[in-house]
Amino acid sequence: PEVLGSKKIELPKKLAKRYPAYELYLYGEGSYAQEHKILPLTGIPVLFLPGNAGSYKQVRSIGSIALRKAEDIDFKYHFDFFSVNFNEELVALYGGSLQKQTKFVHECIKTILKLYKGQEFAPKSVTIIGHSMGGLVARALLTLKNFKQDLINLLITQATPHVAPVMPLDRFITDFYMTVNNYWILNARHINLTTLSVAGGFRDYQVRSGLTFLPKLSHHTSALSVVSSAVPKTWVSTDHLSIVWCKQLQLTTVRAFFDLIDADTKQITQNSKKKLSVLNHHFIRHPAKHFEENPAIISDLTGIG
Repeated sequence: PEVLGSKKIELPKKLAKRYPAYELYLYGEGSYAQEHKILPLTGIPVLFLPGNAGSYKQVRSIGSIALRKAEDIDFKYHFDFFSVNFNEELVALYGGSLQKQTKFVHECIKTILKLYKGQEFAPKSVTIIGHSMGGLVARALLTLKNFKQDLINLLITQATPHVAPVMPLDRFITDFYMTVNNYWILNARHINLTTLSVAGGFRDYQVRSGLTFLPKLSHHTSALSVVSSAVPKTWVSTDHLSIVWCKQLQLTTVRAFFDLIDADTKQITQNSKKKLSVLNHHFIRHPAKHFEENPAIISDLTGIG
């Protein structure tokens, strides 16, 4: 059954055969869904990855808020939200399919970018939002042999246990974690992927905040880790599931997305410095005004106080 006009993206036959249980969807509602029945697309691609037993339909909250915001600016810019259906696999309990999910996501990214072929402002990369284990799958993409890092322009993880598995139940999970974290630590100098990890805080009983902090590497300055209750204008702790539909948090994320758009390419900026300052503005220190790249200094305190 279709969710509010979500459209199933047709995958290449070979791919559909290799991953019969997985699917890729484009979120849509109302007139937007009608218009996007016809490809190619013209927006900015964002890919949502659900976590353990998660549903592709969980993209609905952020997809809907981003659509409202695009309507507010008369669709000068808009985002296309894609979501992967992992068949609600229990990857936190059995890690055997984590590698398979990672490979499928790689194929999905390539498929998504092809949907924009021939467009004047066609994207060359996607933004990824990963909930729970979905965030780890996103980080695992970098460990794939033929994966090009510049296919992702930004990674936001929500309640993702980056440090260690919540329950190390089998060798698959522990090995997967070791592979991903070792790769990120050993290749820190070459990883310039801007990453933001948002924890749920004290209400998240499944993934305690301590597990969500990205490995802080001295030279990996493009990683930020925050707890939702400390996010300006959010100020609430979310439980493990509500982090995907907490309205304050989705609003913060969508505001950041719109501030990240480069007016020349009509896509997410490639400038890592700007990416970090936008995320910093929305998720860490929000001076209750719109983001400015070079904020004017209102008063300069000089001389003797």
